[in-house]
Amino acid sequence: MEYSHIAPQFRSVMELSDLERIKFMEEARWVDYPAGNKLLDLLNGLLLKPARPRMPNVLVVGDSNSGKTTVIHRFKTLCGKPYISDDGVSVRPVVYAEIHKPDERELYNAILENFWAPHNPAAPLAKLRHQAIHLIREARTRMLIIDEIHTVNNGSPAKKSDVMNELKMLANTLQIPLVLVGTRVALQLLSLDPQYSSRFEVLSLSNWVVNPDFQRFLKSFESVLPLKKQSKLFSPDLATLIHAISQGITGNVEYLLQECAREAIQTGSELIDRRLLEKNQWMRPTKGLRVRTL
Repeated sequence: MEYSHIAPQFRSVMELSDLERIKFMEEARWVDYPAGNKLLDLLNGLLLKPARPRMPNVLVVGDSNSGKTTVIHRFKTLCGKPYISDDGVSVRPVVYAEIHKPDERELYNAILENFWAPHNPAAPLAKLRHQAIHLIREARTRMLIIDEIHTVNNGSPAKKSDVMNELKMLANTLQIPLVLVGTRVALQLLSLDPQYSSRFEVLSLSNWVVNPDFQRFLKSFESVLPLKKQSKLFSPDLATLIHAISQGITGNVEYLLQECAREAIQTGSELIDRRLLEKNQWMRPTKGLRVRTL
């Protein structure tokens, strides 16, 4: 079968121009893998739990670019789409907010912006809190997700505690699961007070090791890359090299393979081989600068 290495639903893309195939490749597209699917299942289980005074809360952690936010957005797509209830209420099952500094106003402004609600960012904290809680209740929200929670660690001990206490109050008041998402630095927030560590279960997205699961992930990822030739990324030789360059970090794997696929289309080689991977090993994660030689 022609293009049998491409997922059936995407084979029509192979008839497009080079530029159109590159554009298709750059669009966000979910690829199944065990850890991501397990996290999706756990979040869905939380969403379905009946309300009670002390709901379970989770802290999702992983290395930078490990795919945490990708899984969260996949969950929102599958389980968090807004809808109109039978009694005419505009329901938002999941509310997602992203914060970037250790400040309670930042927290509530991020929530209100998610609702596209008119508000004064400089309003008193009590007013912002009241408005956010009112909208969440009115929307019958069943889960609140706060991304980039590790940025709270940039604050003073007092500011860290203020934000964490605000989150604890929200969980108590709303009686819905609270999901915090961040890098492993966020684990330090739970050590500020025994109450925090007792309220949050930690879910860790680990990096890949070279095993059959990683090879299956590479095979699935190859099936959405619009290349005319099969690369066999899942072969032991290429899988080991991809892992070495990406250090097993999901986002780095995706970035590496997309960059290689783009070059394969532009040069007409139409496959990712060892030579192309080695050429792009400048993408290897590092604490310093990553420099591409032109």
